[in-house]
Amino acid sequence: MTNEDGIRTQESVRELSSVDGETAVITGASSGIGRAVAETFVADGADVVICSRTQEDVESVAEELNEADVPGSVLPVECDVTDRDSVEALAEAAVEEFGEVDLLVNNAGGSGSGGPLHEVEGDEWDGVVDVNLTGVYNVTTAFSDALREDGGAVVNTASMAGRYGVAGMGPYSAAKAGVSALTRTLADEWAGDDVRVNAVEPGFVATPPVREMLDVEMPEREGADRRIGQPDEIADTIRFLASDAASFVTGQTIAPTGPPNTFEPPEV
Repeated sequence: MTNEDGIRTQESVRELSSVDGETAVITGASSGIGRAVAETFVADGADVVICSRTQEDVESVAEELNEADVPGSVLPVECDVTDRDSVEALAEAAVEEFGEVDLLVNNAGGSGSGGPLHEVEGDEWDGVVDVNLTGVYNVTTAFSDALREDGGAVVNTASMAGRYGVAGMGPYSAAKAGVSALTRTLADEWAGDDVRVNAVEPGFVATPPVREMLDVEMPEREGADRRIGQPDEIADTIRFLASDAASFVTGQTIAPTGPPNTFEPPEV
């Protein structure tokens, strides 16, 4: 949309940057980044399906957002992304409720207990890789038909740990590196179906576990020298990648991290 001088209008810019009217599925949405994405999308006017492994947790988020003065709506679904039957049920619930799925945000994950790689038990390795990498495969393939039918966008949550590799976080680093590689592969395979696939690699973000670990408060959203970001800042990056404003962005991994770093814990 342009005006009589051929210049884009304010309305057209806002429309491109919006997910208004879209249907989105967000995994791992009971807290932290996933919840922030849900809040951002609903405030923008999207209908959102949110899930986590515990129904009570995700229901409380949905209840709060559905009672808020926002244009979108929320459907809570209990789902374990490592269980393919559970993921298939999530896909069926989303399509039954809204008829289509335009956007998918693969956010479910967890770092595990950590420790030197030679001390990591096989079950610990399997659990971390299953939720962070295999879970992305499970959810994405379950929604492949819905996404490819009319085009759409996928945004995966990777990590700076996957870019650099972090001592004491071997399984998590490997799994998140796999998410970035899977993102590039899928972007190539699905470009012909008009589906864009991108990822974010957050640095340290003030999610509840990080705030507890580092004993910090939620940072203000100002200052370029911050080493810790807000979940809302990652949500805004995801919203951009999901919107038509990123129409020429696919197969990319965006790193919202503050100043360049090697994923070393910030001094607090």
